[in-house]
Amino acid sequence: MSQRLSVRPQATAQSASSSGSSSTSSSGAAAPASTSVFANAALLRKVVGTGNASEAADLIATSHAGARLTDQDCVQLITSALEKGNIALALSVHESMCRAKRAGNITGSSSLASIEESIDWPAATVQATSALVLGLCRQLAIDDALRTISDIRVQGLPRNEAVGFGKVIASPLAPNQTLTVVQPQEGCKFVADAFSRYEYEVFSGRVVTIKSEALQISAGILFALLRGIGILKKPPPAAVHEFVVQAPDGTSRTFRVATPTADVPAQKDERITMVCAPGPGSAKSSKRKRQQGLLDSSPPDTKPGEALTATNHKTGVVTQLLRPPLSGTQTALPGWVLPAIVVLAGGDAASTLIDPALPALIAGSVVTVVGSGVAGNQLLLPRLKQLPEKALGVEYVRQRLLGQYAQLASKVASVTGESNEDVRVLARLWQLQNKMQSVAAGATASYGARMERVAAARTNIEERLVKKLELLDGYSRVMNMIEIEVEMDIEVPAAELAGIEQQMERLTELESLQDDWRVQAEARDEVERLLRTV
Repeated sequence: MSQRLSVRPQATAQSASSSGSSSTSSSGAAAPASTSVFANAALLRKVVGTGNASEAADLIATSHAGARLTDQDCVQLITSALEKGNIALALSVHESMCRAKRAGNITGSSSLASIEESIDWPAATVQATSALVLGLCRQLAIDDALRTISDIRVQGLPRNEAVGFGKVIASPLAPNQTLTVVQPQEGCKFVADAFSRYEYEVFSGRVVTIKSEALQISAGILFALLRGIGILKKPPPAAVHEFVVQAPDGTSRTFRVATPTADVPAQKDERITMVCAPGPGSAKSSKRKRQQGLLDSSPPDTKPGEALTATNHKTGVVTQLLRPPLSGTQTALPGWVLPAIVVLAGGDAASTLIDPALPALIAGSVVTVVGSGVAGNQLLLPRLKQLPEKALGVEYVRQRLLGQYAQLASKVASVTGESNEDVRVLARLWQLQNKMQSVAAGATASYGARMERVAAARTNIEERLVKKLELLDGYSRVMNMIEIEVEMDIEVPAAELAGIEQQMERLTELESLQDDWRVQAEARDEVERLLRTV
Protein backbone atom coordinates (compact mmCIF):
# COMPACT_ATOMS: atom_id res chain seq x y z
CA MET A 1 0.00 0.00 0.00
CA SER A 2 2.88 2.36 0.74
CA GLN A 3 4.24 1.60 -2.71
CA ARG A 4 0.95 2.74 -4.24
CA LEU A 5 1.17 6.06 -2.41
CA SER A 6 4.67 6.73 -3.73
CA VAL A 7 4.03 5.70 -7.32
CA ARG A 8 2.54 8.98 -8.45
CA PRO A 9 5.42 11.31 -7.44
CA GLN A 10 8.01 8.94 -8.91
CA ALA A 11 6.04 8.66 -12.11
CA THR A 12 5.78 12.44 -12.27
CA ALA A 13 9.50 12.81 -11.78
CA GLN A 14 10.25 10.20 -14.41
CA SER A 15 7.87 11.77 -16.89
CA ALA A 16 9.38 15.17 -16.16
CA SER A 17 12.90 13.87 -16.71
CA SER A 18 11.93 12.04 -19.87
CA SER A 19 10.15 15.08 -21.26
CA GLY A 20 13.13 17.20 -20.30
CA SER A 21 15.55 14.94 -22.12
CA SER A 22 13.36 14.83 -25.22
CA SER A 23 12.95 18.59 -25.29
CA THR A 24 16.66 19.09 -24.76
CA SER A 25 17.52 16.82 -27.62
CA SER A 26 15.05 18.58 -29.91
CA SER A 27 15.41 22.23 -28.98
CA GLY A 28 18.39 22.34 -26.62
CA ALA A 29 16.34 24.18 -23.95
CA ALA A 30 15.73 23.17 -20.36
CA ALA A 31 12.50 21.36 -19.55
CA PRO A 32 9.75 23.63 -18.26
CA ALA A 33 8.44 20.80 -16.06
CA SER A 34 11.52 21.04 -13.86
CA THR A 35 10.77 24.72 -13.02
CA SER A 36 8.52 25.53 -10.08
CA VAL A 37 5.14 26.99 -10.94
CA PHE A 38 5.69 29.67 -8.32
CA ALA A 39 9.13 30.72 -9.59
CA ASN A 40 7.38 33.96 -10.48
CA ALA A 41 6.89 35.76 -7.16
CA ALA A 42 4.14 37.92 -8.62
CA LEU A 43 2.04 34.86 -9.45
CA LEU A 44 2.50 33.49 -5.93
CA ARG A 45 1.29 36.78 -4.45
CA LYS A 46 -1.80 36.68 -6.66
CA VAL A 47 -2.57 33.06 -5.82
CA VAL A 48 -2.14 33.67 -2.09
CA GLY A 49 -4.84 36.33 -2.33
CA THR A 50 -7.49 33.90 -3.64
CA GLY A 51 -10.23 32.56 -1.40
CA ASN A 52 -10.07 28.81 -2.01
CA ALA A 53 -8.35 26.07 -3.98
CA SER A 54 -10.69 26.38 -6.98
CA GLU A 55 -9.91 30.04 -7.47
CA ALA A 56 -6.21 29.33 -7.03
CA ALA A 57 -6.36 26.54 -9.61
CA ASP A 58 -8.11 28.80 -12.14
CA LEU A 59 -5.51 31.52 -11.69
CA ILE A 60 -2.62 29.05 -12.03
CA ALA A 61 -4.17 27.46 -15.12
CA THR A 62 -4.63 30.89 -16.72
CA SER A 63 -1.06 31.93 -16.06
CA HIS A 64 0.56 28.54 -16.84
CA ALA A 65 -1.27 26.53 -19.46
CA GLY A 66 -0.78 22.81 -18.86
CA ALA A 67 1.06 23.36 -15.58
CA ARG A 68 1.44 20.46 -13.18
CA LEU A 69 1.74 21.26 -9.50
CA THR A 70 4.21 19.29 -7.42
CA ASP A 71 4.16 18.57 -3.73
CA GLN A 72 6.80 21.23 -3.13
CA ASP A 73 4.68 23.78 -4.98
CA CYS A 74 1.72 23.02 -2.75
CA VAL A 75 3.84 23.17 0.40
CA GLN A 76 5.11 26.56 -0.73
CA LEU A 77 1.55 27.72 -1.43
CA ILE A 78 0.25 26.51 1.95
CA THR A 79 3.17 28.10 3.82
CA SER A 80 2.82 31.43 1.99
CA ALA A 81 -0.95 31.50 2.51
CA LEU A 82 -0.55 30.93 6.24
CA GLU A 83 2.17 33.59 6.49
CA LYS A 84 -0.31 36.05 4.95
CA GLY A 85 -3.05 34.87 7.30
CA ASN A 86 -5.15 33.22 4.57
CA ILE A 87 -6.13 30.15 6.61
CA ALA A 88 -9.13 29.33 4.41
CA LEU A 89 -6.94 28.95 1.31
CA ALA A 90 -4.41 26.74 3.10
CA LEU A 91 -7.15 24.43 4.40
CA SER A 92 -8.85 24.32 1.00
CA VAL A 93 -5.62 23.43 -0.82
CA HIS A 94 -4.86 20.66 1.66
CA GLU A 95 -8.40 19.31 1.32
CA SER A 96 -8.01 19.21 -2.47
CA MET A 97 -4.74 17.32 -2.05
CA CYS A 98 -6.50 14.81 0.21
CA ARG A 99 -9.19 14.26 -2.43
CA ALA A 100 -6.46 13.77 -5.03
CA LYS A 101 -4.88 11.17 -2.76
CA ARG A 102 -8.04 9.08 -3.01
CA ALA A 103 -8.62 9.72 -6.72
CA GLY A 104 -5.02 8.97 -7.66
CA ASN A 105 -5.36 5.33 -6.57
CA ILE A 106 -8.59 4.65 -8.49
CA THR A 107 -8.37 3.75 -12.15
CA GLY A 108 -10.21 6.20 -14.34
CA SER A 109 -10.98 8.63 -11.52
CA SER A 110 -8.36 11.22 -12.38
CA SER A 111 -10.90 12.88 -14.64
CA LEU A 112 -13.33 13.16 -11.72
CA ALA A 113 -10.92 15.41 -9.84
CA SER A 114 -10.54 17.70 -12.88
CA ILE A 115 -14.31 18.34 -13.06
CA GLU A 116 -14.16 20.76 -10.14
CA GLU A 117 -10.54 21.88 -10.56
CA SER A 118 -8.87 23.28 -13.66
CA ILE A 119 -5.56 21.63 -12.67
CA ASP A 120 -4.62 18.35 -11.02
CA TRP A 121 -3.58 18.69 -7.40
CA PRO A 122 -0.89 16.30 -6.18
CA ALA A 123 -1.70 13.78 -3.50
CA ALA A 124 -1.35 14.91 0.12
CA THR A 125 1.90 13.97 1.80
CA VAL A 126 3.28 14.16 5.31
CA GLN A 127 5.31 17.23 4.34
CA ALA A 128 2.18 19.11 3.25
CA THR A 129 0.28 18.09 6.37
CA SER A 130 3.20 19.09 8.61
CA ALA A 131 3.49 22.48 6.90
CA LEU A 132 -0.24 23.05 7.40
CA VAL A 133 -0.19 22.09 11.09
CA LEU A 134 2.88 24.18 11.90
CA GLY A 135 1.47 27.17 10.03
CA LEU A 136 -1.87 26.87 11.81
CA CYS A 137 -0.06 26.87 15.14
CA ARG A 138 1.71 30.07 14.13
CA GLN A 139 -1.66 31.64 13.30
CA LEU A 140 -3.03 30.40 16.66
CA ALA A 141 -5.71 28.36 14.82
CA ILE A 142 -5.58 25.56 17.38
CA ASP A 143 -8.94 23.97 16.50
CA ASP A 144 -8.03 23.71 12.81
CA ALA A 145 -4.65 22.20 13.68
CA LEU A 146 -6.21 19.62 15.99
CA ARG A 147 -8.78 18.74 13.35
CA THR A 148 -6.05 18.28 10.74
CA ILE A 149 -4.16 15.91 13.05
CA SER A 150 -7.26 13.82 13.77
CA ASP A 151 -8.01 13.63 10.04
CA ILE A 152 -4.67 11.96 9.30
CA ARG A 153 -6.25 8.62 10.21
CA VAL A 154 -8.90 8.98 7.47
CA GLN A 155 -6.94 11.19 5.10
CA GLY A 156 -8.07 10.64 1.53
CA LEU A 157 -11.03 8.45 2.53
CA PRO A 158 -14.74 9.33 2.28
CA ARG A 159 -16.36 9.74 5.67
CA ASN A 160 -19.36 7.52 6.21
CA GLU A 161 -19.86 5.65 9.47
CA ALA A 162 -22.29 3.26 7.78
CA VAL A 163 -19.39 1.67 5.89
CA GLY A 164 -16.76 2.01 8.60
CA PHE A 165 -14.40 -0.79 9.49
CA GLY A 166 -16.18 -1.50 12.75
CA LYS A 167 -15.33 -2.13 16.40
CA VAL A 168 -12.64 -4.64 17.38
CA ILE A 169 -13.89 -7.01 20.10
CA ALA A 170 -11.59 -8.73 22.59
CA SER A 171 -11.74 -12.39 23.58
CA PRO A 172 -13.50 -13.08 26.92
CA LEU A 173 -10.95 -15.68 28.08
CA ALA A 174 -7.94 -13.66 26.88
CA PRO A 175 -8.64 -9.91 27.05
CA ASN A 176 -5.28 -9.16 25.42
CA GLN A 177 -6.30 -11.17 22.32
CA THR A 178 -8.79 -9.99 19.72
CA LEU A 179 -11.80 -12.09 18.76
CA THR A 180 -13.48 -10.35 15.83
CA VAL A 181 -14.53 -7.03 14.39
CA VAL A 182 -18.20 -6.00 14.45
CA GLN A 183 -19.16 -3.92 11.45
CA PRO A 184 -22.04 -1.39 11.54
CA GLN A 185 -24.46 -3.65 9.66
CA GLU A 186 -23.75 -6.82 11.67
CA GLY A 187 -26.03 -8.10 14.42
CA CYS A 188 -25.50 -11.75 15.38
CA LYS A 189 -22.72 -14.06 14.28
CA PHE A 190 -20.64 -16.99 15.54
CA VAL A 191 -16.89 -16.65 15.88
CA ALA A 192 -14.25 -19.24 16.73
CA ASP A 193 -11.37 -18.03 18.89
CA ALA A 194 -8.09 -19.36 17.49
CA PHE A 195 -6.25 -18.74 20.78
CA SER A 196 -8.62 -20.46 23.23
CA ARG A 197 -10.12 -22.72 20.48
CA TYR A 198 -13.69 -22.16 21.68
CA GLU A 199 -16.65 -20.74 19.83
CA TYR A 200 -18.62 -17.67 20.84
CA GLU A 201 -21.86 -16.02 19.82
CA VAL A 202 -21.55 -12.29 19.23
CA PHE A 203 -24.68 -10.13 19.38
CA SER A 204 -24.42 -6.42 18.65
CA GLY A 205 -27.00 -3.69 18.49
CA ARG A 206 -28.54 -0.61 20.06
CA VAL A 207 -29.69 -0.59 23.67
CA VAL A 208 -33.47 -0.10 23.63
CA THR A 209 -34.19 -0.34 27.36
CA ILE A 210 -32.09 -0.90 30.44
CA LYS A 211 -32.91 -1.57 34.10
CA SER A 212 -30.29 -1.69 36.85
CA GLU A 213 -30.42 -2.77 40.48
CA ALA A 214 -27.65 -2.43 43.05
CA LEU A 215 -26.96 -5.39 45.34
CA GLN A 216 -25.85 -5.67 48.92
CA ILE A 217 -22.33 -7.05 48.77
CA SER A 218 -21.64 -9.63 51.48
CA ALA A 219 -18.19 -9.53 53.00
CA GLY A 220 -18.32 -12.37 55.48
CA ILE A 221 -15.48 -14.53 56.71
CA LEU A 222 -16.79 -17.56 54.80
CA PHE A 223 -16.64 -15.70 51.47
CA ALA A 224 -13.11 -14.55 52.17
CA LEU A 225 -12.12 -18.12 53.06
CA LEU A 226 -13.69 -19.60 49.90
CA ARG A 227 -11.97 -17.00 47.71
CA GLY A 228 -8.72 -17.51 49.55
CA ILE A 229 -8.63 -21.26 48.82
CA GLY A 230 -9.75 -20.69 45.21
CA ILE A 231 -13.27 -22.11 45.34
CA LEU A 232 -14.82 -18.73 44.48
CA LYS A 233 -12.67 -17.20 41.74
CA LYS A 234 -14.93 -14.45 40.44
CA PRO A 235 -15.68 -11.27 42.39
CA PRO A 236 -19.12 -10.87 43.96
CA PRO A 237 -21.77 -9.13 41.85
CA ALA A 238 -22.44 -5.51 42.81
CA ALA A 239 -25.32 -4.79 40.43
CA VAL A 240 -27.73 -6.56 38.11
CA HIS A 241 -28.63 -5.10 34.72
CA GLU A 242 -31.29 -6.11 32.23
CA PHE A 243 -30.78 -5.00 28.64
CA VAL A 244 -32.96 -5.17 25.57
CA VAL A 245 -30.60 -4.95 22.60
CA GLN A 246 -31.88 -4.47 19.05
CA ALA A 247 -29.65 -5.56 16.15
CA PRO A 248 -29.48 -3.59 12.88
CA ASP A 249 -31.78 -6.15 11.21
CA GLY A 250 -34.49 -5.51 13.83
CA THR A 251 -33.88 -8.64 15.92
CA SER A 252 -34.08 -7.97 19.65
CA ARG A 253 -32.66 -9.95 22.54
CA THR A 254 -32.86 -9.60 26.33
CA PHE A 255 -29.76 -9.95 28.51
CA ARG A 256 -29.78 -10.21 32.30
CA VAL A 257 -26.25 -9.85 33.60
CA ALA A 258 -24.36 -8.88 36.73
CA THR A 259 -21.29 -6.69 37.04
CA PRO A 260 -18.56 -6.57 39.71
CA THR A 261 -19.14 -2.82 40.14
CA ALA A 262 -22.20 -0.60 40.14
CA ASP A 263 -21.18 1.03 36.84
CA VAL A 264 -23.70 0.64 34.01
CA PRO A 265 -22.09 -0.93 30.89
CA ALA A 266 -24.13 1.16 28.43
CA GLN A 267 -26.82 3.82 28.30
CA LYS A 268 -29.97 3.87 26.21
CA ASP A 269 -29.45 4.24 22.42
CA GLU A 270 -25.73 3.37 22.69
CA ARG A 271 -24.22 0.61 20.55
CA ILE A 272 -23.13 -2.41 22.56
CA THR A 273 -21.70 -5.82 21.67
CA MET A 274 -22.31 -8.84 23.88
CA VAL A 275 -20.02 -11.86 23.61
CA CYS A 276 -21.90 -14.92 24.81
CA ALA A 277 -21.61 -18.65 25.03
CA PRO A 278 -23.52 -20.26 22.14
CA GLY A 279 -27.23 -20.49 22.95
CA PRO A 280 -29.40 -23.63 23.04
CA GLY A 281 -30.36 -23.38 19.36
CA SER A 282 -26.99 -22.17 18.14
CA ALA A 283 -25.84 -25.60 16.96
CA LYS A 284 -28.18 -25.32 13.97
CA SER A 285 -27.28 -21.68 13.26
CA SER A 286 -23.53 -21.96 13.67
CA LYS A 287 -21.51 -22.42 10.51
CA ARG A 288 -18.96 -24.55 12.32
CA LYS A 289 -20.05 -28.08 13.25
CA ARG A 290 -18.01 -30.42 15.33
CA GLN A 291 -17.20 -33.63 13.58
CA GLN A 292 -16.27 -35.67 16.61
CA GLY A 293 -18.03 -36.42 19.90
CA LEU A 294 -21.23 -35.11 21.39
CA LEU A 295 -19.74 -32.07 23.13
CA ASP A 296 -20.23 -28.55 21.86
CA SER A 297 -17.44 -25.98 21.46
CA SER A 298 -18.71 -23.50 24.06
CA PRO A 299 -16.19 -22.11 26.58
CA PRO A 300 -15.86 -24.00 29.87
CA ASP A 301 -17.88 -23.17 32.99
CA THR A 302 -20.58 -21.36 31.02
CA LYS A 303 -24.28 -21.88 30.46
CA PRO A 304 -25.90 -21.76 27.00
CA GLY A 305 -26.48 -18.15 26.00
CA GLU A 306 -24.63 -16.72 29.02
CA ALA A 307 -23.22 -13.25 28.36
CA LEU A 308 -19.52 -13.01 29.15
CA THR A 309 -18.41 -9.50 28.15
CA ALA A 310 -20.05 -6.26 27.03
CA THR A 311 -18.21 -3.75 24.82
CA ASN A 312 -19.50 -0.20 24.61
CA HIS A 313 -18.81 1.17 21.11
CA LYS A 314 -19.05 4.80 22.23
CA THR A 315 -16.73 4.69 25.22
CA GLY A 316 -14.69 1.62 24.25
CA VAL A 317 -15.06 0.19 27.77
CA VAL A 318 -15.09 -3.63 28.00
CA THR A 319 -17.05 -4.92 31.01
CA GLN A 320 -16.53 -8.42 32.34
CA LEU A 321 -19.96 -9.86 33.12
CA LEU A 322 -20.94 -12.21 35.92
CA ARG A 323 -23.72 -14.71 36.32
CA PRO A 324 -26.67 -12.86 37.93
CA PRO A 325 -28.17 -14.18 41.18
CA LEU A 326 -31.64 -15.65 41.13
CA SER A 327 -33.08 -13.18 43.62
CA GLY A 328 -32.61 -9.48 44.19
CA THR A 329 -29.88 -10.12 46.75
CA GLN A 330 -26.46 -11.57 46.32
CA THR A 331 -26.26 -15.35 46.28
CA ALA A 332 -24.91 -16.51 49.61
CA LEU A 333 -23.04 -19.68 48.60
CA PRO A 334 -22.63 -22.00 45.65
CA GLY A 335 -25.32 -24.67 45.36
CA TRP A 336 -23.09 -27.57 46.38
CA VAL A 337 -21.84 -26.04 49.65
CA LEU A 338 -25.06 -26.46 51.67
CA PRO A 339 -25.58 -30.17 50.78
CA ALA A 340 -21.94 -30.85 51.68
CA ILE A 341 -22.36 -29.19 55.07
CA VAL A 342 -25.54 -31.17 55.72
CA VAL A 343 -23.85 -34.47 54.84
CA LEU A 344 -20.82 -33.73 57.02
CA ALA A 345 -22.96 -32.54 59.92
CA GLY A 346 -25.20 -35.61 59.63
CA GLY A 347 -22.16 -37.89 59.59
CA ASP A 348 -20.81 -36.19 62.69
CA ALA A 349 -24.13 -36.66 64.52
CA ALA A 350 -24.42 -40.32 63.47
CA SER A 351 -20.88 -41.10 64.53
CA THR A 352 -21.90 -41.25 68.21
CA LEU A 353 -24.36 -44.05 67.40
CA ILE A 354 -22.62 -46.03 64.66
CA ASP A 355 -18.86 -45.57 64.41
CA PRO A 356 -16.48 -42.81 65.52
CA ALA A 357 -14.54 -43.18 62.26
CA LEU A 358 -17.60 -42.43 60.11
CA PRO A 359 -17.06 -38.62 59.90
CA ALA A 360 -13.54 -39.13 58.55
CA LEU A 361 -14.81 -41.63 55.97
CA ILE A 362 -17.61 -39.31 54.87
CA ALA A 363 -15.24 -36.33 54.67
CA GLY A 364 -12.75 -38.39 52.64
CA SER A 365 -15.50 -39.52 50.28
CA VAL A 366 -16.74 -35.95 49.83
CA VAL A 367 -13.21 -34.73 49.12
CA THR A 368 -12.69 -37.53 46.60
CA VAL A 369 -15.95 -36.82 44.79
CA VAL A 370 -15.38 -33.09 44.76
CA GLY A 371 -11.79 -33.54 43.58
CA SER A 372 -12.86 -35.85 40.77
CA GLY A 373 -15.56 -33.41 39.70
CA VAL A 374 -13.20 -30.46 39.76
CA ALA A 375 -10.56 -32.38 37.79
CA GLY A 376 -13.13 -33.44 35.20
CA ASN A 377 -14.72 -30.01 34.84
CA GLN A 378 -11.53 -27.96 35.00
CA LEU A 379 -9.04 -30.15 33.13
CA LEU A 380 -10.56 -32.92 31.04
CA LEU A 381 -13.85 -31.42 29.80
CA PRO A 382 -12.38 -28.11 28.55
CA ARG A 383 -9.81 -29.97 26.43
CA LEU A 384 -12.48 -32.21 24.92
CA LYS A 385 -14.57 -29.18 23.94
CA GLN A 386 -11.74 -27.38 22.15
CA LEU A 387 -11.81 -27.08 18.37
CA PRO A 388 -9.02 -28.69 16.33
CA GLU A 389 -6.11 -26.39 15.50
CA LYS A 390 -6.10 -27.29 11.81
CA ALA A 391 -9.62 -25.93 11.38
CA LEU A 392 -8.68 -22.48 12.76
CA GLY A 393 -5.94 -21.45 10.34
CA VAL A 394 -7.90 -18.58 8.74
CA GLU A 395 -9.22 -17.37 12.10
CA TYR A 396 -5.70 -17.35 13.53
CA VAL A 397 -4.38 -15.09 10.77
CA ARG A 398 -7.37 -12.73 10.92
CA GLN A 399 -7.27 -12.46 14.70
CA ARG A 400 -3.53 -11.87 14.68
CA LEU A 401 -4.05 -9.03 12.21
CA LEU A 402 -6.83 -7.63 14.37
CA GLY A 403 -4.47 -7.80 17.35
CA GLN A 404 -1.92 -5.71 15.46
CA TYR A 405 -4.73 -3.37 14.43
CA ALA A 406 -5.79 -2.89 18.06
CA GLN A 407 -2.19 -2.16 19.10
CA LEU A 408 -1.83 0.41 16.32
CA ALA A 409 -5.14 2.02 17.27
CA SER A 410 -3.89 2.39 20.84
CA LYS A 411 -0.64 3.94 19.59
CA VAL A 412 -2.57 6.30 17.32
CA ALA A 413 -4.64 7.50 20.27
CA SER A 414 -1.50 8.01 22.37
CA VAL A 415 0.49 9.84 19.67
CA THR A 416 -2.54 11.94 18.74
CA GLY A 417 -2.91 13.06 22.35
CA GLU A 418 0.78 13.96 22.56
CA SER A 419 0.57 15.83 19.25
CA ASN A 420 -2.46 17.80 20.43
CA GLU A 421 -0.54 18.84 23.52
CA ASP A 422 2.43 19.93 21.39
CA VAL A 423 0.08 22.01 19.23
CA ARG A 424 -1.25 23.85 22.27
CA VAL A 425 2.24 24.48 23.65
CA LEU A 426 3.49 25.60 20.23
CA ALA A 427 0.63 28.07 19.85
CA ARG A 428 1.33 29.49 23.32
CA LEU A 429 5.01 29.93 22.41
CA TRP A 430 4.04 31.81 19.26
CA GLN A 431 1.71 34.00 21.28
CA LEU A 432 4.46 34.59 23.83
CA GLN A 433 6.86 35.60 21.07
CA ASN A 434 4.25 37.95 19.62
CA LYS A 435 3.90 39.64 23.02
CA MET A 436 7.67 40.00 23.33
CA GLN A 437 7.95 41.51 19.87
CA SER A 438 5.16 43.97 20.63
CA VAL A 439 6.92 45.34 23.72
CA ALA A 440 10.52 44.91 22.57
CA ALA A 441 10.57 48.06 20.45
CA GLY A 442 12.25 50.10 23.14
CA ALA A 443 13.88 47.24 25.05
CA THR A 444 15.47 45.07 22.42
CA ALA A 445 18.45 44.13 24.55
CA SER A 446 16.38 42.85 27.48
CA TYR A 447 14.00 40.76 25.35
CA GLY A 448 16.45 39.57 22.70
CA ALA A 449 17.84 36.71 24.78
CA ARG A 450 14.35 35.68 25.87
CA MET A 451 13.06 35.60 22.30
CA GLU A 452 16.02 33.46 21.26
CA ARG A 453 15.23 31.05 24.08
CA VAL A 454 11.55 30.88 23.02
CA ALA A 455 12.56 30.35 19.39
CA ALA A 456 14.87 27.47 20.37
CA ALA A 457 12.14 25.81 22.43
CA ARG A 458 9.68 26.28 19.58
CA THR A 459 12.08 24.69 17.10
CA ASN A 460 12.48 21.63 19.31
CA ILE A 461 8.72 21.19 19.64
CA GLU A 462 8.22 21.64 15.89
CA GLU A 463 10.77 18.92 15.14
CA ARG A 464 9.11 16.59 17.63
CA LEU A 465 5.66 17.32 16.22
CA VAL A 466 6.79 16.58 12.65
CA LYS A 467 8.15 13.19 13.76
CA LYS A 468 4.85 12.38 15.44
CA LEU A 469 2.92 13.29 12.32
CA GLU A 470 5.14 10.92 10.34
CA LEU A 471 4.35 8.18 12.86
CA LEU A 472 0.61 8.86 12.58
CA ASP A 473 0.82 8.64 8.80
CA GLY A 474 2.68 5.32 9.03
CA TYR A 475 0.21 3.93 11.57
CA SER A 476 -2.72 4.92 9.37
CA ARG A 477 -1.17 3.29 6.30
CA VAL A 478 -0.65 -0.05 8.06
CA MET A 479 -4.11 0.06 9.64
CA ASN A 480 -5.64 0.57 6.21
CA MET A 481 -3.65 -2.39 4.91
CA ILE A 482 -4.99 -4.57 7.72
CA GLU A 483 -8.54 -3.37 7.10
CA ILE A 484 -8.25 -4.38 3.45
CA GLU A 485 -7.08 -7.90 4.25
CA VAL A 486 -9.70 -8.43 6.97
CA GLU A 487 -12.63 -7.08 4.95
CA MET A 488 -11.74 -9.16 1.89
CA ASP A 489 -12.97 -12.16 3.94
CA ILE A 490 -10.62 -14.57 2.17
CA GLU A 491 -7.43 -16.30 3.15
CA VAL A 492 -4.72 -13.65 3.41
CA PRO A 493 -1.87 -14.27 0.94
CA ALA A 494 1.58 -14.76 2.40
CA ALA A 495 2.94 -11.85 0.36
CA GLU A 496 0.45 -9.43 1.92
CA LEU A 497 1.32 -10.67 5.39
CA ALA A 498 5.00 -10.14 4.65
CA GLY A 499 4.25 -6.61 3.43
CA ILE A 500 2.36 -5.78 6.61
CA GLU A 501 5.16 -7.20 8.77
CA GLN A 502 7.68 -5.12 6.83
CA GLN A 503 5.66 -1.97 7.43
CA MET A 504 5.41 -2.82 11.13
CA GLU A 505 9.20 -3.15 11.32
CA ARG A 506 9.60 0.27 9.70
CA LEU A 507 7.23 1.78 12.24
CA THR A 508 9.23 0.16 15.02
CA GLU A 509 12.36 1.83 13.67
CA LEU A 510 10.56 5.18 13.57
CA GLU A 511 9.42 4.68 17.15
CA SER A 512 12.98 3.92 18.26
CA LEU A 513 14.21 7.04 16.47
CA GLN A 514 11.51 9.05 18.18
CA ASP A 515 12.58 7.67 21.57
CA ASP A 516 16.21 8.61 20.86
CA TRP A 517 15.13 12.08 19.78
CA ARG A 518 13.03 12.48 22.95
CA VAL A 519 16.05 11.57 25.09
CA GLN A 520 18.18 14.10 23.23
CA ALA A 521 15.51 16.77 23.63
CA GLU A 522 15.26 16.10 27.36
CA ALA A 523 19.05 16.32 27.61
CA ARG A 524 19.05 19.69 25.81
CA ASP A 525 16.31 20.98 28.11
CA GLU A 526 18.29 19.89 31.15
CA VAL A 527 21.41 21.67 29.87
CA GLU A 528 19.39 24.82 29.25
CA ARG A 529 17.98 24.69 32.78
CA LEU A 530 21.48 24.29 34.22
CA LEU A 531 22.78 27.21 32.17
CA ARG A 532 19.92 29.40 33.34
CA THR A 533 20.61 28.55 36.97
CA VAL A 534 24.30 29.33 36.53
